[in-house]
Amino acid sequence: MNWIFLSVIIGGLISLLITPLFVKFQKRKKIGEKIRVDGPKTHSVKTGTPTMGGIIFVLSSMTAFTIVSLIKYYRHNVYSTEGIFVLSILLLCSLIGFIDDYMALRKQRSIGIRGWVKISLLAIVCLYFILFSKYILDASTYIGIPFTDIKVELGNWYYIIVVLIIISTTNAVNLTDGLDGLAAGTSSIVLAVFCFIAFLEWSILDVSYGIDIAVISGGTLAACIGFLWWNTAPAEIFMGDTGSLGLGGLIAAVAIILKQEILLIAIGGLFVIETLSVIIQVFWFKVFKKRVFKMTPIHHHFELLGWPEIKVIIRFWLVCALFAGVGFFIYYLKFID
Repeated sequence: MNWIFLSVIIGGLISLLITPLFVKFQKRKKIGEKIRVDGPKTHSVKTGTPTMGGIIFVLSSMTAFTIVSLIKYYRHNVYSTEGIFVLSILLLCSLIGFIDDYMALRKQRSIGIRGWVKISLLAIVCLYFILFSKYILDASTYIGIPFTDIKVELGNWYYIIVVLIIISTTNAVNLTDGLDGLAAGTSSIVLAVFCFIAFLEWSILDVSYGIDIAVISGGTLAACIGFLWWNTAPAEIFMGDTGSLGLGGLIAAVAIILKQEILLIAIGGLFVIETLSVIIQVFWFKVFKKRVFKMTPIHHHFELLGWPEIKVIIRFWLVCALFAGVGFFIYYLKFID
């Protein structure tokens, strides 16, 4: 547990203290976000807000994990390849987001790289994930069924699920990142649950790499909270795709490595709702030429209903916490006789 607390302290402090320096740097260089023209009109005042804040909390998380791992290795001569692997997924997905943010700033528009390019890059990350987990980690290819002890062995078909989880989760968190502090707050809640799950896997079920997954999750959620101090409404900085894709990739990787693939749907239920709202809107409009929601993702729908932005954010945090709590309860049932 001490390793997790140390990671939380390091990740949180670095993010909290470095973020305002990054804000001042971008303001001095006149670097700022371009707001999408088809979004809520109230968001126009956010044009020019510093962006790519994900760089800070991703580096904070990586620094926290590296320091804790080096100390742990020095004292106990142990480390886990799984921990380093999960961290690499965070870095790679953040790098894709950084490219997207950089291109958007360079072209002075709200959209950076094209959608198919982004998906192609994520597909490369998926390929890396599959090859590494199969040939280096020799990871299991079964799916555990919640509420039961059943494990369904899928063989190589399992990797299709891996691809779906990584691509859908990264895009889901990216879609959620539409209001000040929404993605950072909800991701922190989800990572907190996975941090506790990883700790229980290590302490009770003797999963050796569980402690390293908990350290990464703890360091990242603390870094998100440190960033949230500056990102909460009205935001002084946005995380950008650098942050949202990185967080999505990390959440997906943690869920897969901990063998909680199905449970991710419950724990990340808010992300599922955000994504489904977009899918439903697009499908309904193409088929019936009508809209189900005033605007998607669904958080914009409530804005256009007249809810203040801060009310939408806090209520979505509460919904996320509810889903995460239910997901953890389902997980914890296996420890109850």
